[in-house]
Amino acid sequence: MKNLSIYVHSASNYLTDHQSHGEGLICFSLLNGLAKRGHKIYAYARHSDILEKSENFQVKTGGKHLVPFDSLASLEHLRRGDKLLHSLADEIDFDLVWYMSPCGLECPTVPKTLGKPLVIGPLYYSWPENKAMLSKPRFGIGVRPLLVPLAKRGWQKTLEAASLIICSTPLHADTIQAEFPNSQALCLPLIVESPSGIDIQARNIKDKDYLNLVFIANLVPNKYPLVLCQAVKILKDNGIKVRATFLGDGVERENLEKFIYQENLADVITLKGRVSNKEVYDYLLNADLLVSTSLGEPYGRNIAEAMCVGTPSICHNSGGPAEIVTNGVDGILVNDLTGEAFAQSIREIYNDPNLWQSLSKEAILKSKNWTNEAVLSRLEYALLELRARYKNKVT
Repeated sequence: MKNLSIYVHSASNYLTDHQSHGEGLICFSLLNGLAKRGHKIYAYARHSDILEKSENFQVKTGGKHLVPFDSLASLEHLRRGDKLLHSLADEIDFDLVWYMSPCGLECPTVPKTLGKPLVIGPLYYSWPENKAMLSKPRFGIGVRPLLVPLAKRGWQKTLEAASLIICSTPLHADTIQAEFPNSQALCLPLIVESPSGIDIQARNIKDKDYLNLVFIANLVPNKYPLVLCQAVKILKDNGIKVRATFLGDGVERENLEKFIYQENLADVITLKGRVSNKEVYDYLLNADLLVSTSLGEPYGRNIAEAMCVGTPSICHNSGGPAEIVTNGVDGILVNDLTGEAFAQSIREIYNDPNLWQSLSKEAILKSKNWTNEAVLSRLEYALLELRARYKNKVT
């Protein structure tokens, strides 16, 4: 088998192997896994922070954009990525071009491929139009409203041009395949494995004084962190002992701090801010439940990470979690995005330790499908098949 040479156009806004940045960690795990299998990876990213170096995995960063409007940054980085491809192609005969970070305004036009097959993804649910995630224009006005239609058309054309579209959940892959029948849609879950050195042992909550809850996400409106605070207050008022730790930061922190102070919850709610991904696993291993109050979470990496160390999740029944979690089997899905609804689900597990034990066991079993070996073998096979089809087509 001849190893692949892959040019990765936009390999994340922030490619990393250790910082707590979901997109960057996801992209790195796939690319580094292929590099370890002998494939040559040449990637462009806006920024990177990588500790694990590899000769097979070369990364060039674009750094800060020069255009005055943040909304135009994607256009500038798209051109930088195209330019790098042209310069590398003088010496390297790439087998395919992979566009990893294509959502939203990141893809106003189809990326250059120099005639090679185009791979897109991994994709997650929803076009990211969440107002909560948008930064305010630096000059009081922005060009984003003008760019959104252009970006949507560019994204549509990019999907139409793709030979392989990677989706992270089965239903999403089926939807994409039906919409773009001339492309191949590949369902590829994220790689989730606990770091080496972490010992996953059987746990029991029967004799614990309180349930230890953890929330891992940016403290932004669409993640609804205040819902968990409200749930904790309800549980405390009902004499149920729980403690909640929030890992993450953002614009909602001030509202959380105000609520914690007003409701006298400082003894049971802790705001830790951002921590490294290694620390995230430590918190997950020590937690009894991961609580995700995000509405329409695109995937839910931390939910999968929690499951692989045997920590069940309680999530809102939307987006990726609705496919990752099987309700009542390896986690709990909550239909209503209210403190009372989440408090009720937490209360049920608090009162039934055997249910927790069953959820934990099944979560670990499901996570076996997300190991490096399982995911990378499927990805490698799909990419090699794509190269073979392309070569048969041009010869």
